[in-house]
Amino acid sequence: MQTYIKPSELKSKLETLISINKPAFIWGASGIGKSEIISKVAEKLDYNLIDVRVSLLDPVDLRGVPSVENGVTKWNPPIFLPQENDKQSILFLDELQHGSPSVKNALFQLIRDRRIGEYKLPDSTIILAAGNRVSDRVGANKINGALANRFSHLHLEADVNDWVKWGMSEGSIDPNVIAFIRYRPELLFDFDKDSVAWASPRTWESVSDIVKADSKGMVVNSQDQSLIGGTVGDSVAIEFCAFMGMVNTLPDVSAIIKNPETYEISDDPSVLYALTGALARRSDATNFDAIITYMTRDEMSNEFAVLCINDAITVNPKLAKTKAYVDFMGKYQHIMS
Repeated sequence: MQTYIKPSELKSKLETLISINKPAFIWGASGIGKSEIISKVAEKLDYNLIDVRVSLLDPVDLRGVPSVENGVTKWNPPIFLPQENDKQSILFLDELQHGSPSVKNALFQLIRDRRIGEYKLPDSTIILAAGNRVSDRVGANKINGALANRFSHLHLEADVNDWVKWGMSEGSIDPNVIAFIRYRPELLFDFDKDSVAWASPRTWESVSDIVKADSKGMVVNSQDQSLIGGTVGDSVAIEFCAFMGMVNTLPDVSAIIKNPETYEISDDPSVLYALTGALARRSDATNFDAIITYMTRDEMSNEFAVLCINDAITVNPKLAKTKAYVDFMGKYQHIMS
């Protein structure tokens, strides 16, 4: 039985393996962020990232081409392989199991012996690899046991809470897309083997770009089922477009802030997910007390109060120092656990 980890856990585990120069293989479905996480780790540790798509390589691409010097044949390694005096590097072998058998044989020597022919991999270079599982049905092949045994294997899965937190703090995902995924968390990743488009963290980021372009008045429509369906799949698009239609009928956030004690509270979960996101994005030091008042009324579920207030702090950490938040935590800390 496999042990799966969340994206936020993968970062720290990779840092540990890098510190002991242990090659790691990250397994996971297409579009869940394997490459992006490795890029973030490289940036944090100040490593040069060398991203090699194994599926595009020929064996000669690894060993290089020969030349003759003083009557002796010399192999010239490719420019993408790091040299001894280069900055410390991560050699990232993406789509490893998609490589041809001859390419994987060459990589086996590089991973096992840290050399190919005359070329020697610098001690300061770390090897990481990633690929899709055979069960993901995206054309992935198995790797042989001898090659697999050279790696520590980490199995990644999409996690809604991780993705939402990233989307709000780093990814700049449109709040309506985040609200929809909270409303329908099982659609963050919804692989459809019969469709060329399916829902994944990567494709939801694309949907977010469409929604943001629509809000700027560009020639797109975030309720266009063919456009959204071509990104996340038709069945998911039907639900998302209906959700976006509902968003256009949401209560006026300004009116809620002006009348937090009396403004009507909806009993529709889809409305509340969208509304809590909108309120969190509008929160600032001048209105946070009004938003807290509205979200902690007796008619409001604690679940939405926690989401809204945590999101507001994620978007604007300075709100944690406001009197409104300190008073709230003193009275309602029990609902934040």
